[in-house]
Amino acid sequence: MCFTIMVNPVIMDTVEIRSKSIATRAMNSSIADVVMNSIIYDDLVTIVSDDFGNISMIQANSLEINNLSRDLAQTCEKRIEELGKNGVVIPLGTFTGIPLFVGRGPRVAVKMTPIGSVVCKFKSHFETAGINQTVHKIYVNVHANIGVVMPLSSRNFVAEQEVLISESVIIGQVPEVYLYSDTLDTLLNFVPY
Repeated sequence: MCFTIMVNPVIMDTVEIRSKSIATRAMNSSIADVVMNSIIYDDLVTIVSDDFGNISMIQANSLEINNLSRDLAQTCEKRIEELGKNGVVIPLGTFTGIPLFVGRGPRVAVKMTPIGSVVCKFKSHFETAGINQTVHKIYVNVHANIGVVMPLSSRNFVAEQEVLISESVIIGQVPEVYLYSDTLDTLLNFVPY
């Protein structure tokens, strides 16, 4: 019993770190396969112009975003499960619980069952890029709740990844007057007393 109490936290910490690595690899490869090879800016948003060619609205393509989110979440969950089937390899010295032996010795495969649920959220961000230019960036945030079940114990943790999937520079009209300030106080400093 004492051996289990002493060793189990060290093993579970090692399993958690390795499992986070597995989840991160699964998320990165899923993002690369599902998003990066097939999605372009025009698939996710539509830029609507008025009769004079001025941009009047940027409209999100909700159906495409939801389909992409579903495909990405399913692919991530499947990859986490596939990569987790192999288990985690832990050096034998880690089982002793003695800090000097942690990470040393022959490797032992520890079987585990990773159970993951993945949620994908898209985030849109606008930044100024000059007097008449705006950079529109679209990010995907992949949030995975992972539960690792082992014979003696279990643990839940979170793995998260945010990736820029699309970027576009939107050019508008050059304004007749341009005032820029970080705060209202400095913007009003040009007014005489």
